[in-house]
Amino acid sequence: MKMIKINCLSPFSRNEVFSNEELLIEILLHLPVKSLVRCKCVSKKWSSLITSPEFTRLRVPSFNPARGLFLHCSSFLINPFHEFVSFTPREPISAPFHKLTFIDDPSGIRILQSCNGLLLCCSFRAHEPNINYYIYNPTTQQFVVLPKSGGKRQISKAVLGMKLAFDPRKSPNYKVICIRMSDELFLDQHYQIEIYASETKKWKLSGPPFLARYDIGFMYSGVYWNGAIYWACGDNSLRFDVEREKLEKFLMPCIGRSWDDDEESRVAYYGESCGYLHLVQVYSRQKLTFYNIYEMKSDGTEWFLEFKVNVEDVVNAFPHMIRQYLDPKDWHYLAMVVLCVVRGEKEEDAFMVLHIPKMVIHYNLRDYTFYKLCEFGNTSTQDDNCQFEEEDEDYEASVNLVSLEFDRSSVFQYIESLFSL
Repeated sequence: MKMIKINCLSPFSRNEVFSNEELLIEILLHLPVKSLVRCKCVSKKWSSLITSPEFTRLRVPSFNPARGLFLHCSSFLINPFHEFVSFTPREPISAPFHKLTFIDDPSGIRILQSCNGLLLCCSFRAHEPNINYYIYNPTTQQFVVLPKSGGKRQISKAVLGMKLAFDPRKSPNYKVICIRMSDELFLDQHYQIEIYASETKKWKLSGPPFLARYDIGFMYSGVYWNGAIYWACGDNSLRFDVEREKLEKFLMPCIGRSWDDDEESRVAYYGESCGYLHLVQVYSRQKLTFYNIYEMKSDGTEWFLEFKVNVEDVVNAFPHMIRQYLDPKDWHYLAMVVLCVVRGEKEEDAFMVLHIPKMVIHYNLRDYTFYKLCEFGNTSTQDDNCQFEEEDEDYEASVNLVSLEFDRSSVFQYIESLFSL
């Protein structure tokens, strides 16, 4: 730890450093996040300095790049387990956690969303009434239990989704957006938005009840980017501007519907990284190895094609992902999913994270090189519930060989953050 250099100074020099705030800040700015977390324990002054918004802006003038991914293992029925994938396999960072145990929740705890270093979590059985929601910082291990939405009314209508809105570059506060069924009489199938603000520690209603498609996926879809929550659902995509509290439609690239087997294109991934909003599209008329990666303009008005890649080399290198029993034009012919598109501090650092059976792959979007980030054992029980006859053992083995442990809804970025809850 670099603090040793300070301890080796003469008493006069050491006192000079401690009393000179500008010099102290200059030293602290060069320390890694884990060392800064330890430095917070030196004194109240150091803790206040390190967690201040001013220090955060000096240390991270732009977005912090992701350091790895948490992958939720669906095979755990309670107290879910999370695999951790480091983006630097040669110098891997240790997993911040495998199970979320920061509070005793009898149902266990799962992640709903990652947002600029904070995790929005909830009781594992997310569809049961009276579940708890939490904000957790895995770097500092601090957490907050959110009060129930609805306040004293204690709403009876189901919560359909919660989304975290947090941008440390703009504000030291965060908000949580709750989408639930409306309490208004005679407004069946209408939704209502409530907002929790960390500054006031209170919920409030936002706007009138509204209609939306049943398949928009408020629970597990939705991405916070550039001050708004974006829900991608074809022609019915919605955007909620958190500051203006305005809900509106936004344009998508020309894509097919989400669940239509006859569609010509599908969304393979949708997410945010380092201040960029991405959408990955795959077409059935082309090979399933062709990906168009779109990026949203900074003003949120339209998409443009940023990357166009063909990952056929990955298929050739790992042919066990091919489901030989399916037609090559079938959407499920390749056991491969895009887990994440990651932007780094430099333009050439952009890469895509692919998951194929038993492994996760790093695919560079500039030079098209790839390598394995990690390998897994058989953590999935997706096929364990299938009933096979003894004579079908060969078929069972072939299905297990090309099954996937994770999908894009179970992936969450790990971003180091000193934000104090």
